[in-house]
Amino acid sequence: MHRYINCIAHNSSEGQLLIGEKLTALVDCGMAFCADITINNVQKALGGRLLDYIFLTHTHYDHIGALPFFLKTWPEAKVVTSAAGAAVLLKDTPRRVIRELSINAAKKHGVKHDLEYNDDLFQANVIVKEGDSIPLGELTIEVLETPGHTRDSLCYFLPEPELLILNETPGVLMPDGMMYPCYLSSYNDTIQSIEKCRRVPYKFLSLPHRGIAGEEDMDGYFDKSMDTNVFCRDFILEMKNRNCSEDEMLELFYQKFGNEILLKFQPKEAFIANARATIACTLRE
Repeated sequence: MHRYINCIAHNSSEGQLLIGEKLTALVDCGMAFCADITINNVQKALGGRLLDYIFLTHTHYDHIGALPFFLKTWPEAKVVTSAAGAAVLLKDTPRRVIRELSINAAKKHGVKHDLEYNDDLFQANVIVKEGDSIPLGELTIEVLETPGHTRDSLCYFLPEPELLILNETPGVLMPDGMMYPCYLSSYNDTIQSIEKCRRVPYKFLSLPHRGIAGEEDMDGYFDKSMDTNVFCRDFILEMKNRNCSEDEMLELFYQKFGNEILLKFQPKEAFIANARATIACTLRE
């Protein structure tokens, strides 16, 4: 796994580098406020080579906020995402939200960062779908469509090292071993995506915001993921059956799933926004 290098600059951010024999690829580029550090980490790992691809798992600001800064450093890098993800990147509202959340994140972490970039840098030039593959030399990246966290969520599988790179659809495993449910667009899609990932012949897992999982974290990962998401759905339906208001649901949801460890990765405001989406799609479906 020496060709898969963790370049994450902050635990709220992302950035995993793949170094192929011929080409190189970064999976997500992380938060804007720590873009300089992430870029420096990638440059050191590349050792003078160019960055050829930036693969997106989905279009949230903590995964792609640094994209304009990466494209300024490597203007020839190709941005890879799904058709749904490419459409999101071209819309004014997501671009505005990415900028606003990036500014807030920089303030929260006490970082002065130049966010005067061109919004048109948020676009993809390689559109992929289920079953597509892109070779990097001896390494090949295969695409899995895994909606649930978002409609545009993708996972990536590398058959040779048997590495499955996950997005947040199955959930996010915290350092304390707690799995945090993250389905925002569809519970049903999430369950199908978990089953799809479970069937992949992986030997190694790369977890969102973490990198390569240890044996303890890998053991029963998808069982834990399934149990967590089913529990989350049932908990929401139970609150609905008790005629809880939306505000009551949000407070109870926070009491159930929020903790200090999670809030080191995600601001409470983002947690509440995500909880609102999770509750809404559960009740809708």
